[in-house]
Amino acid sequence: MKKLSHLNLDAPFFQAPLSGYTDQPMRILARQFGAPLTFSGLMLDKSVLAPGVLEKPHYAVIDQEHPVGAQLLGNDPDIMAQAARRLCDYGYDLVDLNFACPAPKVTQKQRGGFLLTQPDTALKITQQVRQAISCPLLLKLRIGYDRSSQSQENFWYICEQALAVGIDGLVIHGRTVQGRYRDRADWNIIAQVKKRFPHAFITGSGDIFTAEDVADKLAHYDIDAVLIARGAIGNPWIFPEARALTSHLPKPPPPSLTEQGQTMLHHLDMVLRLYPTRKAVPLFRKFCVHYCKRHPRRKKTQSALISAPDPDALRLTIRNCYGL
Repeated sequence: MKKLSHLNLDAPFFQAPLSGYTDQPMRILARQFGAPLTFSGLMLDKSVLAPGVLEKPHYAVIDQEHPVGAQLLGNDPDIMAQAARRLCDYGYDLVDLNFACPAPKVTQKQRGGFLLTQPDTALKITQQVRQAISCPLLLKLRIGYDRSSQSQENFWYICEQALAVGIDGLVIHGRTVQGRYRDRADWNIIAQVKKRFPHAFITGSGDIFTAEDVADKLAHYDIDAVLIARGAIGNPWIFPEARALTSHLPKPPPPSLTEQGQTMLHHLDMVLRLYPTRKAVPLFRKFCVHYCKRHPRRKKTQSALISAPDPDALRLTIRNCYGL
């Protein structure tokens, strides 16, 4: 059992926030398959404060999801504090401040990973948000803006000072902002963070695609938890598999084609209940690409699913391809 502030988590991994993916259906499915904590997609602070935004399918929270976290993006301490307070009041159980996103459209507006070049601003945001909310607060960082010595100094300074003002943990992605998603994530630096701050809750992120990746990182780097991001898209089975391996139990057998198809239909039904058809079908196609990775005839199945023009055709194609 892992304890993150007052949250009791019965497994050492989370479902990461993923823009465009981790909406309510994906979060519910992850919880049903054993994720102890999920996150909504990345939220801009100003959007959180706009009327009606938190009622949208990507952000709306229902009872069966808890605990669920929100990841917040912005660069104005006052607005970030107001947005964080609203998220907690709305029902989110945890807030994660994003000082990690490497997307140019984010960094060019001096948000996300750009804030690693502005440690004083990053810490002012952190302090004001901490004062504004009582729910757990995490900080998502990369290991630097780049590989320069100044960038490394900024990284360690932000880690140290953020913990000093009372955040509940750090989420560290093992690449620099400029490195984006190239090369391999450097988990040695993530381990160094835990060694330097042994009493802090440290979560590692980067290159987690299988349950074996989860178990390996936890076994070799002495951290508290692992963030599962792209490896969970269209693959909720990663959660029971990771639960088994991190508990030193045999890995469950792969899901049968029948189970895969039933899970897809369940996911599709949740999507259709939340979105109009014109949005639901294109949205679900993004998941189909990933679900098909477990199918023995991956390319043929993927082509058939992507070509389905409407919900009825999509259901029929799933039934045909998965033997239902």
